[in-house]
This record gives sequence, structure tokens and C-alpha cells, in this order.
Amino acid sequence: MGRKNAARTKKRIYRRKMREYNTRSRLFNGNVRSPGEFIFIWALILAYIVGMWIFLLNLGLNKRDYVRTNLIYEGSYRKEDRIILTLSGEEYRAWASLCDIDGIYALKGGEVLSVITAKNDVICINYDNKVLLSLEDCERDDADGKKSMSLIFGIFAAVWLIFVAASVWVMCNAHRLPLWLVKGFVKPEYLTIPPKK
Repeated sequence: MGRKNAARTKKRIYRRKMREYNTRSRLFNGNVRSPGEFIFIWALILAYIVGMWIFLLNLGLNKRDYVRTNLIYEGSYRKEDRIILTLSGEEYRAWASLCDIDGIYALKGGEVLSVITAKNDVICINYDNKVLLSLEDCERDDADGKKSMSLIFGIFAAVWLIFVAASVWVMCNAHRLPLWLVKGFVKPEYLTIPPKK
């Protein structure tokens, strides 16, 4: 008789402790131990995605970096999809697809070009009232690149948020779902109530 009472008492104490634990941790219906770790990791990965997106957006053209100057043309050559221009002893890059290539190759050494540079890139070339590389074309090309990059990172963020939403649903209903599904989102050691087999 005493052993039965001791076992019942242990069960009651265990159930009371679990009720207390579950009332303290209402997140995920109390099914998960230390839910703050999951939220921290999810937020950290989302912050990484957004941070990389912002960093890569700032690598493009920025009007603060524009420098309008006159430089002496010394020569040019093509390298893959770029034209490398030697202007006043320094090399600058320009997109070959946006340039008037025939106009650039027609130049001889020593002409003075009116250019706009941004870091090591030439984004506008004018010579003798002819536009060899248009600023508007470069800015439009950069804006298109930023749009496609924003779309890619938006898709990454959307997929990540869908994964987080599915994880929250699985963790809230872990005791009702099959074990193979729960294992895809959370280790069974983190669960307070074991899932169905």
C-alpha cells in the first residue's frame, strides 16, 4: 500500500511541476524546452539575410561617389564583358554592352574626354559633343540589377519566414504529430511531451 501511494505522489508531483513549467512557458503550447533559443536563431538568420541584402545594394552606383572630370585618353582594350580604359595613367572599367564601342576604338591617344567616374568605373563618357557612354544607361542598368537582387533576397526571406511559420505550427502541435514530421523541425530532446510514434 505504501509503494502505491509513493508512486502516486511522485506522479502528482511530476504532473504539478510539468503544469507549472507549461504555464511559465506558454510559447509553443509548452511543448518545447527553452523556446527562446529557437526565436533567437530564427531572428539571427533573418537579420543576416536582410543585412546581406542591404550590403549588396550599397555596392552599386551611388551619387555620392560621382566625380566629373576631364581625363586624357591613352588607350583601351576589351576584357570579357568590360572595356578597360586607360585615362591619365589610371585604368577604369566600363560595361561594353552600354558603350559606343566603335566611337571608343576610333579615338586616338591624347584626346581629352569629359567623364564621370564612380570608384574605378567610368559611367559617362563625352567627347566632342558625342556621348560614348550615357549616364542614364548606366543608372538604368544598375537599377535593374538592384531590382533583381531585391527579388532574390525577397524570395530567400519569404522562404525563411514560411519555414519559421511551419516550425512554430509543428512545435505547437508536436504532441499530436508523427515523429518523422517533428524531427524535421526540432530535435526530440527539446520536447517536453514526446510525439506520436
